[in-house]
Amino acid sequence: MISNDESIIYKKNNFSNPQLLDLINTPEKLENFSRILDGRVFAPEIQEHISKGHDLEANGSYKSEFLHGYRLDLLGSYTLDSVVYSSVLDQCQVLVSRLVQLDAKKELTGDWALHNLVYSLKYKRIINVDLEGFLFYDPLPEWANIRFIQEWFDSITRES
Repeated sequence: MISNDESIIYKKNNFSNPQLLDLINTPEKLENFSRILDGRVFAPEIQEHISKGHDLEANGSYKSEFLHGYRLDLLGSYTLDSVVYSSVLDQCQVLVSRLVQLDAKKELTGDWALHNLVYSLKYKRIINVDLEGFLFYDPLPEWANIRFIQEWFDSITRES
């Protein structure tokens, strides 16, 4: 649910994935999710590319800033001026470079599929909005490893 002023999104747990409750069913696990939400667990070079959450509830629901921008998986459906499009492509390179660095250090987690990534008009960078993915994909599954992440980003640049 998005607030009337479009500044906050309330990500309510709809219980469609019962595994989430398993990942937060103790105070220690819930605290781990809290650290993910506020960014304490992420390496400095990636923190600005992950949204922040707050007001975590015991069932896994939370709030975060609503980001106005463009989902990367839908990039071809938007009409972007050349300046914004160039910025998106530049930020793709920045983010992939940082993800590769983290992967080399065995510190890359999360779900970096394009549908979870938003180019923020406010921050002028790509931000991962799937905070739950950092619970589910630690470590990265083989089907979403850095090689696949790079291919997903390459698909964006091939469309340009």
